[in-house]
Amino acid sequence: MKRILLFCVYFSFVCCYFAQIISGKIQTETGNAISDVNVYLDGTKISTTSTNDGSFQLDVQGQKSGNLIFQKDSYETSIFPLNQAIGKSVKVIINPVKEIKEVVIIPYTEQAYKNFINYFLDKFLGFDREGVTIKNQRTLKFSYDKKNQFLKVKAPQTLIIENKNLGYTLQYNLINFEADFKKKTTSYLGTSFFKENNSKKNTILNRMNAYKGSLMDFLRSLYNNELEQEGFIVNHAKRIKNPSYPTDAELQKLQDHFEIVKAQKISNVPWTDELEAISRKKSKNSEFVMAILKTKMKESDFTKRKDGRLFIDFEDLLMVNYQKYFYEIKKGEFVKANTFSTQSSIIHPEALEFEVFPEGNTSEPDLLILEENFSNQNVSKMLPLDYTFGN
Repeated sequence: MKRILLFCVYFSFVCCYFAQIISGKIQTETGNAISDVNVYLDGTKISTTSTNDGSFQLDVQGQKSGNLIFQKDSYETSIFPLNQAIGKSVKVIINPVKEIKEVVIIPYTEQAYKNFINYFLDKFLGFDREGVTIKNQRTLKFSYDKKNQFLKVKAPQTLIIENKNLGYTLQYNLINFEADFKKKTTSYLGTSFFKENNSKKNTILNRMNAYKGSLMDFLRSLYNNELEQEGFIVNHAKRIKNPSYPTDAELQKLQDHFEIVKAQKISNVPWTDELEAISRKKSKNSEFVMAILKTKMKESDFTKRKDGRLFIDFEDLLMVNYQKYFYEIKKGEFVKANTFSTQSSIIHPEALEFEVFPEGNTSEPDLLILEENFSNQNVSKMLPLDYTFGN
């Protein structure tokens, strides 16, 4: 996956009097001012736009971590760490996107759009997406590599996503969406900012239920050393070879049989009892099973702290279990229900270490692989990083 820091940002630092105000000017390399550039703190409601002369001011409202985004359709998107810009005046250089002529092996087609739009919406917005719509959905472009079973989706324009359930309109800059159907993996990466549309009681209730047990809730609890208090249980897990799954030698016998059938273009090649038994073992069993090596891990078993910062530092899988109690409104008050559902999630770090930030996000989010409940939360359940429970 290409990293988003390929875009070029140049900053000249001049200290400002107000430590939480970031101001500056946005222009091209030739010095032309750029107006109407979206300037926002990724994943929050903190945003502004540049004026006619390219200048902007952004109050980051006490935030100390995250990424500043400078984004305008048809221009390169620039990303810069917030902690290196707080209290400074910055000069940002972005340029129009250049149309590069190249050989397109897998074109973006209308047929691919029709074939894969529902798959994309399930994985990107979530399966439970009633009340959540992409207002400019037709801007999406799809390409599918049939041979390698690989899907790519791009959005040349910022996606405008209306979430009536949570009371937000989300502007989402989709940088990358990829699905590998052979490996059964899906990943996407983007930047976002939120506009609040309403804060009715039902909307606040939906936000509370979206937050509890979410990845954001888990990471905030982890940062504050409150996992047990907040109801999270973390186990050390590892995938091991399933002894009931066919061996490599048995799989090769199946493969050899199908190759003979394909080469001779006949279907009466003998199908033996042995081949039938191997086929049944393959269809009824998964190749790997999950083994729990240690239950109720201490936070120090998979994290480390240094200089006041928290890092996930773990090689295998983390299984996160959570008893989710839903909230409801009774007599005008928010009340936690007596019944709960048990949720299970898998976290698979693909980098040596990840920093966890107090807002509930991480560095290297594209390399933190999520499975089960955490992977199903998607954009329809997304809350701004400056969200506080009950608001």
